[in-house]
Amino acid sequence: MRHFRTQLVNSVNMAAIQDSGGKAYVAVAGQENKVSLLDADGAALSNPVALTNGILEFYTADSVASVDLYIQAPSGHFVVAKGIKASGPNSIYVDKSRAQTTYVIPFSSADTADATETDTGFDLPTNALVLPAGTAVDVTNAAATETIDVGLLTSESGGDIDGFIDGILLTTAATVPATLTTSAATLGVLLSVQDSANAGDLVPEPHVCDGTAKSIVYILTAGTVALVGEGFIKLPVQLPIASL
Repeated sequence: MRHFRTQLVNSVNMAAIQDSGGKAYVAVAGQENKVSLLDADGAALSNPVALTNGILEFYTADSVASVDLYIQAPSGHFVVAKGIKASGPNSIYVDKSRAQTTYVIPFSSADTADATETDTGFDLPTNALVLPAGTAVDVTNAAATETIDVGLLTSESGGDIDGFIDGILLTTAATVPATLTTSAATLGVLLSVQDSANAGDLVPEPHVCDGTAKSIVYILTAGTVALVGEGFIKLPVQLPIASL
């Protein structure tokens, strides 16, 4: 087995981040699909994998030369580290001085049940704002007729499966922003509000996480098994002062 271990470090004061919480999605290097993770005894680990006191540690099969990491720090800050090899790097730096961060969450129908609500494993911090501007999907492997919804877990009070992104098409390999265009609105209801001065018009508005509906989810709504749509969900998030 190959051993991967790294410590998150606050780039502002160069101190090790030792708080509880945090997750890391471990992807095949240069791809979106998950790597099969193991613990020191060879037992399977969940992916995303939980951090322990700011430390990310896992094992893989010997055939895995390197991985890409999509990390949510305990503070809620998000960082991407690509091409990480076993036993290195010793540290990954997180800029905790910045209130705004962008969650970049991979998705692949290879890891997703057809037309099923899928929990990404990442949770929004309480009082964090999800911002409409910049909410998008980076489609890397196009799939004709396939769409994606992104929102909050429906079993959580106030959750909405398409609250952030509603039916973005994956038909073209490109960055596709969520929009309120009349003919094809794809910005979800959690990120828009009716303009009372113009009945029927919707305008963008940030969503405040109440701490109950917090689990980020998605659903690939058509043809996911055969068409293999892949890409990255992009959610701009403004963290609360307590995270800085």
